[in-house]
Amino acid sequence: MRSRTLAGIDIGTNTFRLLIAKVDDKGLNELYSARVITRLGEGVSLTGLLKEEAIERGLNALKEFRNIIAAHKVEAVAAVATSAFRVAKNSGDFIKRAKDETGIDPKIISEEEEEWKTFRGMKTGIKVPESSLMVDIGGGSTEFILSKNGEATLMRSLKLGVVYLADMYMKSDPPADDEKMLMRHAVLQSLSSLEPQFSEAKALIGTAGTITTISAMAKGLTIFERSKIHNTRISLEPVREIYTAISGSARKERAELYPVLDSSRLDIIVPGAMILLEIMIKFGFKEITVSDNGLMEGILLDLYDKIT
Repeated sequence: MRSRTLAGIDIGTNTFRLLIAKVDDKGLNELYSARVITRLGEGVSLTGLLKEEAIERGLNALKEFRNIIAAHKVEAVAAVATSAFRVAKNSGDFIKRAKDETGIDPKIISEEEEEWKTFRGMKTGIKVPESSLMVDIGGGSTEFILSKNGEATLMRSLKLGVVYLADMYMKSDPPADDEKMLMRHAVLQSLSSLEPQFSEAKALIGTAGTITTISAMAKGLTIFERSKIHNTRISLEPVREIYTAISGSARKERAELYPVLDSSRLDIIVPGAMILLEIMIKFGFKEITVSDNGLMEGILLDLYDKIT
């Protein structure tokens, strides 16, 4: 069957991402990708509402994506909205404005659908061990998938997102000791609700911006280079060292320590590193394999199945 030129948009709590690719029965070949950090979910955990300024940032990102999509003669587009939209009371307002102002019609997907798409995408371009725990640390939630022999046997979504944790606990710069203590308590309490079967995994695989950024930091990169991140490994100690360094420093110092950090990620990298560190400690993993593939690739593969 011939390949199709498709576009997928991940409208996340922290980041909007676009992927345009040629897709066929064998997989996908990337033509163009972009990401814009919008912080759309900023404050949602406190107010239950998307802020007007965040909505404007999100719509501007979609307008950029619309123009790029038009230039690539894309045959079909799928846009999915995740955690913040499942929580915010005014999600419908954003969806309507997105459709009216950009022609892009986002679909709010359930936790289960997000997990399935993430699992499907993470399996592309990486060798998945027989027994693996696959993790996606996002802005509004963290997805856990237990994979055995290439099949997802257990999936769970926790309301454990980097934007939400930053909103709730990071009031000082640098973070105060009591703020870090309360945030860690919240992380550990959430992780304790996971089913014991997740402990059966023999390998850890992670995706999404927090994990790929920590990988770039561990490698001393000054700019993000996918080829140096995807399908590589980070051991526990560098993750611990990074968390210690960034949680004990102010935003300005973090930027100087790790030039690869985007300015809009300078605060949320702290809860992100904490989540990753506590996952590795809880399950006894000495290293994590990093995948730059995930939800985006799953969106495109599902779209291809739908239109062929």
